[in-house]
Amino acid sequence: MRTGLKLCLYQNNSLFKKIAFSNDQKYVVVIGTGNQASIKLNNKLISSNHAQLVYDSKNQLHLQDLNSTNGTFLNGTKIAPSKTYIINPKDTIQLAAADGVLIVVEALSNTSFKEAKVNILDQLKSKSKVVIGRTDECDVVLNNGSVSRQHAEIQKRSDGTYSIKDLNSTNGTFVNGRKIKSSQSIVDSDKIFIGKLQLSLGGVTKDLSEELAICAKGITKVYQKRNQDEKIALTKMDISVPSKSLLAIMGPSGGGKSTLMKVLNGVSPATEGEVYLFGQELTSNYEFIKTKIGYVPQDDIVHPQLTVRDSLYFTAKLRLNNITDFEIEKKIDEILEELDIKDTKNQLTSAISGGQRKRVCIALELLSDPLILFLDEPTSPLDPQTVEGILNILKKLSQKGTTIVMVTHKPSDLEYMDEVIFLAKGGFPTYFGDTKEYKNYFGVETAVSVFSLLSDTSWIEKYKNPRPVSEIPETENSQSKSLNKPFFEQYKWLSKRYFKIKTNDKVNSIIMLLQAPIIAILICLIFENITPAVPFITALSAIWFGTNNAAREIVSELSIFKRERMFNMDISPYVLSKISVLAFFSIIQSAIFIGILYINYSLGDKILAYNTPFSSFIWMSFLSIAATFLGLLLSASLATAEKVMTIVPIVLIPQIMLAGLVAKISTLPVEIISYLTFTRWGTEGFSNIQDEVVFGGRASNAIEELTRKFYGDYTNWFGKWAGTLKLDTLAILILMGVMTYFIFKQLKKKVEVL
Repeated sequence: MRTGLKLCLYQNNSLFKKIAFSNDQKYVVVIGTGNQASIKLNNKLISSNHAQLVYDSKNQLHLQDLNSTNGTFLNGTKIAPSKTYIINPKDTIQLAAADGVLIVVEALSNTSFKEAKVNILDQLKSKSKVVIGRTDECDVVLNNGSVSRQHAEIQKRSDGTYSIKDLNSTNGTFVNGRKIKSSQSIVDSDKIFIGKLQLSLGGVTKDLSEELAICAKGITKVYQKRNQDEKIALTKMDISVPSKSLLAIMGPSGGGKSTLMKVLNGVSPATEGEVYLFGQELTSNYEFIKTKIGYVPQDDIVHPQLTVRDSLYFTAKLRLNNITDFEIEKKIDEILEELDIKDTKNQLTSAISGGQRKRVCIALELLSDPLILFLDEPTSPLDPQTVEGILNILKKLSQKGTTIVMVTHKPSDLEYMDEVIFLAKGGFPTYFGDTKEYKNYFGVETAVSVFSLLSDTSWIEKYKNPRPVSEIPETENSQSKSLNKPFFEQYKWLSKRYFKIKTNDKVNSIIMLLQAPIIAILICLIFENITPAVPFITALSAIWFGTNNAAREIVSELSIFKRERMFNMDISPYVLSKISVLAFFSIIQSAIFIGILYINYSLGDKILAYNTPFSSFIWMSFLSIAATFLGLLLSASLATAEKVMTIVPIVLIPQIMLAGLVAKISTLPVEIISYLTFTRWGTEGFSNIQDEVVFGGRASNAIEELTRKFYGDYTNWFGKWAGTLKLDTLAILILMGVMTYFIFKQLKKKVEVL
């Protein structure tokens, strides 16, 4: 039943706002004139953050004055700023004594969602538009925590047709499984999804949280690797799982446990068969369903260099729309308290225990209020006490309405589960049912004994699905291109998060920056004057900085990006955020490096002065940023950070050999191969900068002559462009473009989902 309180806000004796607090939500409201206020007022008597109202999980409303200038009054009595007061129906709250804001508290009528009769078409007979949302000022009030305060708007056009527009809601508005980006035409038969509710123009038709959580029929998964036979991971499986239940998936290694879970959540679609989640076909409605899915993979999906708070904050910014920083902080506090890890809020995730880190991973998923939560081996590395805590939390989440699907190999976990699927090798089900009945079914005393039986194929033949799968409903194929958060929004928050990761990792950042002065000082000690070796080593250093800085930056967080990609992450802003932050460090390294060379080679009577610090700085920064693409390509292509760091020196060897300084390039084939290296163009660029600026391109051309001595003269190939900075720049840009293509290709291969 819908119970709670309703607040009516009056200003100048006129009602201007209604707020409803009900038993299915926690709600925090700050009233004031400032930008951070939930309800922003225009009244000179009201402070920036005047008062706060908190509706808690016990259905109690609390009032607190936030040290306002003119005070807050409860039933005519001024309250102390340091105290919290419980508010009841018929109470009155006055913000400021005179000409302020009056709040009248009323009891919320006991109307449940199921009892509400909502006909949008009837309302559109008398008005041109209907606003749908959670608050009482909306035309259609949907009392569900997944619905935003003002969620969507339906308009009747002059020609009699209808359109729907999302009002920047947190969870988005979907029509036939497609997320709408702007105003879109709709007809009577269209399925409208708002939060966890399904509507039509005729009204609310379904609460998805009450639907069958999983309905899968005939699902088969076959892996086909190049030059290898097919591997069958799942075989003709039917599954029917009620909502709000806890399902364990168990079986021996190679039994298809993780495969089954990935098929059910869309990470790895089935080769054959159909999967429905909460009545919606997974493939054709994935853009909608993915927002209702929580997924905690076996690997931790948190950045060790971020605090628990920052991890949750940036995830909220990337996943949720129309939510203020104040609301995010309150949501974070509520989730952390629910998972019993509030005391870890300001600690780095690398500094907390494994069990706490797993809870943080769960907390990330709870931010989006999922209908179903998939977990892959969440208890495997943890001690018994920690395991018990996590399982109790999962039990509590299930009781509150979240369906839990968990892969596990620990028999003790079954004590907390409602149902279990036992799989044999090849992905054959041998048992699916109540956790209290499987021992009798297999005729064993313990779950451990079941595993020894699963190699017996007779159990596969005996298996009969105890719960017939309902008929698959007909659904039109509405799969569409992802309409995620705007590119700039994703780029902004990814960049902010990545910059914070780098700055929080102080030791590695300092070591990274120290490379520049160390190498530059060594050059100054070894070379008394500028020789062809100096621009060569400068170019090689720039390439080393860029490649080494970027080499681990994708592979080390691939599990995190896979999860974010599954939810709403685009590849372009992700890659660009890496390049932007790494470019910042490349520029600092280049400035330090060139600064040291300039100071050394510009003092005293040198044979060749180093009088081009700014041009050299620009060129080195450009070359280092270009090499960042090479590092990211390696990071996107290899499986582990260890493999990447092993291959980085190997990749740099051709850069040294083909630059022309170690050995003269004397043949055309070698010359052509050298065009594929950054050092060839980088060294030539530095030489051209020195020649152009120091000697003005006149006949002395000392650096050019020295460079020709090693590179040879291939002016017949390029004519006037040979050896010029324009060609060097163009060549490097082409190499960057090619590497960008392969970075995207590798990332799509590794993280692509439905």
